[in-house]
Amino acid sequence: MTKRDLDVLLVIEGEIATTHLIERVLLACEPHGVRYRKQFLFALKTHDFHSNTIPLFVRCGDPALEYWIDLLRRAKHPYMYYIDDNFWRIKGDSPIARYYSHPVIRHSLEFAIANASSVLTNSDELSVFLACFSKHVKTLPAFFDFSLIDGCVSEGSEEIRIGFAGSPSRADDLDIIRPVIFPILETYKNVVFEFAGVMPNGISQSGRVRFFPHTGSYSEFIRFQVGRNWSIGLAPLIDSEANRCKTNNKYREYGASKIAGIYSDLQPYKRSVMQGVTGLLVENSTEAWFSAISWLVSNSLERSKMGGDAYEDVKIKHCVERVSGVWASSFDAMDRHIRAQPNIPLQTVSRRLDLNKVLRKFDAVKVQVAAAYNIGGFSLVMLKSLKRIVRIMRAWIISE
Repeated sequence: MTKRDLDVLLVIEGEIATTHLIERVLLACEPHGVRYRKQFLFALKTHDFHSNTIPLFVRCGDPALEYWIDLLRRAKHPYMYYIDDNFWRIKGDSPIARYYSHPVIRHSLEFAIANASSVLTNSDELSVFLACFSKHVKTLPAFFDFSLIDGCVSEGSEEIRIGFAGSPSRADDLDIIRPVIFPILETYKNVVFEFAGVMPNGISQSGRVRFFPHTGSYSEFIRFQVGRNWSIGLAPLIDSEANRCKTNNKYREYGASKIAGIYSDLQPYKRSVMQGVTGLLVENSTEAWFSAISWLVSNSLERSKMGGDAYEDVKIKHCVERVSGVWASSFDAMDRHIRAQPNIPLQTVSRRLDLNKVLRKFDAVKVQVAAAYNIGGFSLVMLKSLKRIVRIMRAWIISE
């Protein structure tokens, strides 16, 4: 691969775990010549794009995205789009389900994917689904950055801690293991359950059922997980098309932390977990989950060995330094594509699209206000509005 610098412009809607993960792999790609800049979609300007810039949009679906995709398309400037969830198949009435089912959001997603020169994902199942929108879908290897846990010290404890961390949208998945919590606590007096970011429906905190608030920083979350010294990690998943399109993220995180994991026997984990060696795959029944948890609680040596074997497996297959070359090759190929295809400066094209930009931003505001109101009412709308104003002012100060 060439030694020339590759200018990647990372475009995001907000700071979430996915964007933090992508930044980790971009940093690991630096020895391959990749240099990246980050910009929020709402603060994007035409001067952020140079003739050789590789735009990389991550999980963007905001209606304002359409303006920039149309601009790049008219300028004949190729771009990349990364997605790690099947937003079309998310079921239920959760805020995230309502947001991604909105016709305006769906149109933005499909428009961006259909016009991308390269659509990146880490799931073979999601790649197959995305093929209905694009012929340029590429599955890249998932990864874990072990530097996140360098120097992290686990808290010593005689307890057997069983843990799970996730967003509130994972509450339905926790319904799978909810019936086993109290039977396990009654059977094993040295066991505690710890939940971070979300609690199972109908379960309250107690001395042996603990809750920790969500942390917005992915690196802090990983260090929290290691520090809590979980003996067993849970990864329940309802069998749905959306879940089958997910990556093996929990396996990579548990394995890197030397935690023995129990996983729903679904596609995200079937290809990763070696049954009884690097984890336990179980069907989604109360009996199966109770049996798997009981076995790991009762067999400390096997539990410890399973965590160690999972660590070695993740280290070999998913270490970010090992897979960064594959990611960098994709950026290199896009760089060659951009250089081989003369493009028009975005500033020139944008003069003809200013009205479209205003209309798209208006659509974006309407959808965002509706989503915020559905989640937290008028108070959340005001809070998000104030945060947006602060971000805009910061971006303006920096640009000055």
